[in-house]
Amino acid sequence: MIDHGPMYSSSAPRIQDALRELYRWATVRDFAGHDPHDLLTSPLLRRVQNPFQRLVALQIGRRSIVNLHTLLRVPRAENPKALALFIMGLLKARESASPNWKEDAEDLADRLLISMHENGGWGYTFPWQSRTHFLAKNTPNIVTTSFVGSALIELYEHSPFSSWAMRPKLFDAIQHAANYIISLESGSPAFGYAINDPQIVFNASLLGAEFLLKAGKLLSNSAYVGLALQAAKFAADHQRGDGGWNYGLEPSQHWTDSFHTGFVIVSMKYIANELADQRLTESALRGFEYYRKTFLEPDHAIRYFPGRRYPIDAHALGQAMVTFEIFGDHETALQIAGWSLDNMRSPKGYF
Repeated sequence: MIDHGPMYSSSAPRIQDALRELYRWATVRDFAGHDPHDLLTSPLLRRVQNPFQRLVALQIGRRSIVNLHTLLRVPRAENPKALALFIMGLLKARESASPNWKEDAEDLADRLLISMHENGGWGYTFPWQSRTHFLAKNTPNIVTTSFVGSALIELYEHSPFSSWAMRPKLFDAIQHAANYIISLESGSPAFGYAINDPQIVFNASLLGAEFLLKAGKLLSNSAYVGLALQAAKFAADHQRGDGGWNYGLEPSQHWTDSFHTGFVIVSMKYIANELADQRLTESALRGFEYYRKTFLEPDHAIRYFPGRRYPIDAHALGQAMVTFEIFGDHETALQIAGWSLDNMRSPKGYF
């Protein structure tokens, strides 16, 4: 019999304590921090122009066991995707995170409304190099825009406390974000990553489709709904026989990791449920079984890549809690939360 480690079914008080301390830690720093891919903002690396050298620098930053951000004087920055996640977290946790959660959620939304790019999207506050493309600082992309747009929709729809002065601004920003996603149609029934980066990345395309479906419902735009369905069917067409997905279509993207797979199946499930599409439902369930079998360790740690335990990553753990919860496995989500509290939480409050 496999020992699955301690049970965490009574961990709710610990989780609430961790939420409050984590939120306090973030607010003290005004929600500014570092990212695994932001090393190119170092004053020592800003002049690097060679794509290979940029990619090497980013990979060193991701993999180094030494904190190179401090050593290379990388400035802390406010990430729009992070602000969106904090908004969604506040709308769910409410008083468990902060007694001022309503005002805080609106304040974060104000920041996002101000930082929206003129073409309606949001990007990362640092330049970054992939294996195929370079995106300059603040270049809008589909992932950041989808997270921000979904957060603004949640604030608009599920928060009657939102001030009447803010609601028209939210509505307008959601419309502009949807238009940006539409501009990323790639010529296939899927969405590219950015205006200057048309590659098809499955989690990114599905995140865009999920947001577009939400926006289509809010804005009563059936064309958005149709495009979301097409993108989901395209992803289902490219699901592997084992239930997983490659990261993208390019030959250099035929790899898989846990949190991007989590994005894919959560978005697929949302679209399938909203549109009552049986084929997409089956795709999401096959994907979830692959995810569970491939990435869940016996002690409820989460693998980053298939077949090996390390590295263990806080992002992968956080997405795993969301994924198992959305697929109805509350107990496993609690187990992952408990493992994260025991193994990944700093005494300072962050993970």
